[in-house]
Amino acid sequence: MVRILAKFTVGILSLWALAFIIAEIMGVTIYFPFTIVEKQEIPYHRITSVRLAVFLTFAYFGFRYLFFQSEKLYPIQFLEIYIKSFTICCLFVFYTSRVEFREYYFALLLLIVSSILHFASRNKVRSYFN
Repeated sequence: MVRILAKFTVGILSLWALAFIIAEIMGVTIYFPFTIVEKQEIPYHRITSVRLAVFLTFAYFGFRYLFFQSEKLYPIQFLEIYIKSFTICCLFVFYTSRVEFREYYFALLLLIVSSILHFASRNKVRSYFN
């Protein structure tokens, strides 16, 4: 069951990402979940959240390399770490930017996805992805 849920979640996120790339190439900007805007900027708090999540993920792997040397990670573990970072950054940026409460659904969805990936990337379950 965990294998199916994790693969379904990763598959949906992958298709979602490809759709956004194709739409951007065609000149249409989409931001989560499916808000379509033409010739309009993505809200600043969303861009800041992504930017900080990338830096937090980089810092995590940098310190991990310095203190724990190189340890093999599976792609699902990287996704889990990035989405956890993204969740933390969203909560921080949304709170400090005083965004509307309805924006927090995005952070809630990230938290759910992060939880699924965390459970799926544990050592006991990792063998499902071979």
